[in-house]
Amino acid sequence: MEKEFQPIISQSMADFGIPGVVIELDPDEAEAWGAFEETAITEQDAMESEIEMEGFGA
Repeated sequence: MEKEFQPIISQSMADFGIPGVVIELDPDEAEAWGAFEETAITEQDAMESEIEMEGFGA
């Protein structure tokens, strides 16, 4: 029987990069460390892409 992996939980960024260690941060800390990258398009970009697609399709 295979052993279930249990990560080591840490709250210290000093442990970053250690295999098997999961670092828990609050949302503000995570954002400060660059964990989140905004990839959503703007409403204007969405509208422009819809206009560009007119005439395509069935």
